[in-house]
Order: sequence, then C-alpha cells, then structure tokens
Amino acid sequence: MTHKEVIKFLQPFADDLQIVNKIIIETYINFNKIDIKHNKLILSYISGNSKKLIYDFTELVKAKNKKFDFDDLIHLFETTVPAKDLVVNGAVYTPDFIKKRLVKESIKELNIDDVFNLKFADISCGSGAFLYTVAEQLYQLTGNSFASIFDRNIYGLDISDYSVERTKVLLSLLALKNGEDEESYSFNLFTGNALDFDWNHHVSYFNGFDAVVGNPPYVRAKHLDPETKKHMSKWEVTKSGNPDLYIPFFEIGLQNLKPDGILSYITVNTFKRSVNARSLREFFSVNSLDVSILDFGNQQIFKNKSTYTCIVYIKNKVDSDIKYKKVTVDEFKKDNEFTYDRVSYSILDNKKGWLLSEPNTLINIHKIQTAGTPLGCKFSIKNGLATLSNDVFIFKPVNEDEKYYYPTNCTSIKIEKAICRDIIKPNRLKNEIDLISNLEKIIFPYYPIDFIDSNGNDKAPTPIVFEENYFKNTFPCAYAYLEKNKPLLLKRDKGREGVKYKWFEFGRTQALANFGRKLLFPYMSNKPYFVFTNTTNLLFYAGYAAFSHSERELLILQKILKSKVFWYYIQKTSKPYTNDYYALAKNYVKDFSICNLSIEEENFLLESNNPYEIDELMMRKYDVAI
Repeated sequence: MTHKEVIKFLQPFADDLQIVNKIIIETYINFNKIDIKHNKLILSYISGNSKKLIYDFTELVKAKNKKFDFDDLIHLFETTVPAKDLVVNGAVYTPDFIKKRLVKESIKELNIDDVFNLKFADISCGSGAFLYTVAEQLYQLTGNSFASIFDRNIYGLDISDYSVERTKVLLSLLALKNGEDEESYSFNLFTGNALDFDWNHHVSYFNGFDAVVGNPPYVRAKHLDPETKKHMSKWEVTKSGNPDLYIPFFEIGLQNLKPDGILSYITVNTFKRSVNARSLREFFSVNSLDVSILDFGNQQIFKNKSTYTCIVYIKNKVDSDIKYKKVTVDEFKKDNEFTYDRVSYSILDNKKGWLLSEPNTLINIHKIQTAGTPLGCKFSIKNGLATLSNDVFIFKPVNEDEKYYYPTNCTSIKIEKAICRDIIKPNRLKNEIDLISNLEKIIFPYYPIDFIDSNGNDKAPTPIVFEENYFKNTFPCAYAYLEKNKPLLLKRDKGREGVKYKWFEFGRTQALANFGRKLLFPYMSNKPYFVFTNTTNLLFYAGYAAFSHSERELLILQKILKSKVFWYYIQKTSKPYTNDYYALAKNYVKDFSICNLSIEEENFLLESNNPYEIDELMMRKYDVAI
C-alpha cells in the first residue's frame, strides 16, 4: 500500500492534472529505470520543467515507500482526482488481490481455447486498474504482444476524460516495462457516460463482450445530479426507492455481454436487502440469472471507506438458484475453490430482501419468523427526533435555578426551563441506570399539546411550531440562544431553497409525538441492548423505540429481544458493520416474530434474571438449537 505521506504530497496538485500526472509518471519512470525512446504519449509527460517537484517527490517515495510499482502507480491515480469529483465519480482503489482473482475467475469461466479472441470490458474503468490486470493475465496466457492485446482484447469506458488518459498511460507503461516501446498503441478506450453509451456506435461489428469486469461507481443517490438521475431512470433496475449509481451498472453490463459471457464485479453487498435495490433483485429473479455471490460480510476491503462488499459473478444464462458463500479476505486470498450454498429464487422475497445463507440457517430463520406475531405488527416501532442540528437544540445543563437551565459555565447564557423537554440518546444506553446519567434537555419550540382526546383515549398529538413573535416574547432567552446559532441552523439541508420549516424549528417533523411507554434501542449495536422506560413524555433521538400501552408487554419483549435467539437472528439477517456491529433499523427487526407464551412462561420471563435459563426457554419456543 502506498505510504500516506506520498499520497499527501500530491493532494495540493490534484486539480492540476497535467502537473500531478507529470510528477507521478516521471517519478515512476525514473524510479524503475525505464528507458523510453519512441512512445509519444509517455515522452510528452517527461519533458519540460517541474524538475524540483519531481526530485522532491522521488526522494519522498524512496524514504517512505521504498518502492514504486504498478500497484502504487494505480493507487496514486485513483486517489489524486480533482476535488469536484471526489464524491461524484465514485472511484476507489481496488486492492490488487481482488483484481487478480476476479479476472482470473472470469477467464476460467470462458472458453480457454479461444483466449486469443476474448473481449474484456470495464464500463467504468477509472484509471484502468482492471484493464491493466486483464492485459497482464492475457499476456501471460497467450504470449501476444501488449500492442495486440490493447487492440483486440480490451475495451474501456469512463465518464472522465482524465481517467481515460490515465488508463492509456497505465497500459502504455505496462507495455514499456516489458520492452515494447511503440510510438503509439491502438486503444479501445472511450470517454462517455455508461448510462447512455451505445457500444454499437463506437465498435465496428459489435456483438457483445465475453466479460465485463470492474468496480462499478458507488455514489449515493443523494449525491447524484438531476441529469444523472434522468439517465438512470431509463434502466429497469432503478425503479425502486432512490437507487445508488452502482445499481444500473449490472443491467448495463449484462446488456453488453455475449450470450455465454460473464459479468464480474466487486461491489457493495447491500443490494441483497436494501429498498433501493428491489428492482435489481426483481431483475435477477425474473430473468433467472446465474448469479454467484462471495460475501465479505463486515470485513472492509476498501481502505478508509465504510462500505461492505462482495464479489458478484453473473453468467449470461439461466439458473433457478442463487449461489452464495460468505468468505473472509484470507480465504479469498488463498485462491481455493469455494463450495457455494444454493438458494432457489422461488423462496427469495425480492421486496423484503434476500436472505442468503447455508440451508440450516435458512431453516432457523424461517422458524423464528413464523413462531408468532411479527414484531412490527405487535408493537409500534418509531424513529427518534431529527433536529438536523443536535448540537444546537440538545444540551446537558451545567447548572440550573428555579427558572433557567445553563448549558455552559457562562451564566449569561440561559434557557427557560418551560421550553425544555427531557431527551435521551439510545445508543448510549446499556441498562436502565444509564437513563439517569445520560439524560439531556432539548429546546422544544412547539405549543403544548393534549395527550387525551374528548373520549378520554390516548391519541397521537400533533405538535404545532411556535409563531416567531410568540417564541421571542415568551421565551426570550431560548430565542436569543437559537438566534445566535441562526447561521448554522440555516445551513440545514445544505441551505436549499424551498425548505419549508422555520429557521428555529426541527429539520424534520418525525417523532414529535413519540409519547408513551417504550423500549429504547440504538441504530446499531454489537449486543442486544434494549432499555425500558415508563416515562411517557421522554423524547429520544438517534435511535429507535418500540411502544406499547402495556408495561408488562414491553418488559416481556425486553427479555425476548435480549435473548440469544434474537441476536442470532440479527447476525444472520441484518446489515453488518465493523467490530461485529449490526443494524437494528425497523426494516431488520420487524419480521422477527414474538412467540406465543403461556401466562406461566410470561411470568417466568418477568421474574428471571438468568440469561441462560431465558435462552433455553427461547430456543425451545422457537425450535432452534444455536
């Protein structure tokens, strides 16, 4: 891996592509003592000034990195991109061991006797890392010149012209390093948007690729511009939720495959369960595609990226099953064959998400989900408040008197008690004792509301935000405090025009009416932490709660959810994160069924504090051995 100081040196030049490319390319050539006499492209980068910069960079590489190989070259190309493209182009550095095995497996699945004529494509090629790997492996297999491989076997596309230029540089240097100093090479590399690029218009007699490989761009839906969303909308797999950019690249890749071709991607593993990938799952299922998934679970492949990935191989033929295997990075590196578990498309739920695992686990999950009433039907599961500026609205008083809370040691800053409400953050809670030490206050600029309707029944109240004059006159200290932070509050939703809430109210209306007894739990956790409170007017943020009128029901639920059975269910069905954390969002907990219990069993749960005894009962009730 390239030393961070080497990468840091180049960051100030990232927006000047001519300079940064020159520094990287000339340093690589000098470091590896490559003699170039003919190649015009590379010679154009090693002429002119910048000698001092190149000398300094070379010395830094020698001191910190000790080496400068192709992997370093690729890493620097992928990490030195213009600031405007850092988020929107979705490019990341893919480790070498991933590229090598992914390409190797792709070649193995194709007709090895016809390897001389295979056509590989990367339709979001970035700086050419996968195409470099393809060229290298085809060179070893065929003995053909790189010039021939570039011309006949590999094709690339990227939306950024500088990425295409870097791909040409990378492939040229690969040939030059191996003694092929041609004046120029014939490349099949194109600048264009894969979402609306027609290969038939650019490649003569195009009849599809044998393999499409790569790492499709991972850009979240919220970062996509309107034009990109418009282009995405024409693809069948983008019809659900707010799809991220990687999703249509499956359909695009498959559309451009030969009938017996293979698509091989490393991509995020969230498409198995996420709402915005429902149409993608439907696409795979309806077309009965031959899909194989190697899932890295909660192991992170991309350094400094909080994404969780898998390898997806899709053969352009029909199969009634998905093939799935959860693997570790170390297992993948060993280059061993994997025995996949087969899961029939017929038992997969495209809407709720795919549960992919080995057969015994799937049987257990089915038992757990059908042993009683789903949690989401039996209890109301709600999200917490979203102010979009918690540091302004929420505070822990340093001091107080009869009328005011003091959020800091400065006595001139005070907030009227009458406008404040108690609030808690569930992800700080392990047990009920933590409720006391973690209690905070929130400025609540909403009119008082009734909790009881005219018939004496509980109802979900609808708070109404203060009129500004009323707020200013009735709670002048709280108003002054928020007004001081007004510039920050106006930046919520990135200051977009058309935002409808007042500057001093919460950014979202969700959870304003979250009153009642509840069981609090965090967004994600490494253990089943569920904390009961009967303080009906306690608000919460950055977490969830299950609500019920019955204290008894919530306390029984607490024992069930803290059991081994529930946590087993979460580990097998939820979204994993690092350090054995798992998501506890409603989408992941709502289908866990609450088993039917006798009065005696309910009383046992309420009275017992022995987790082993409770686990034994739960395993009997759900008929699972774990």
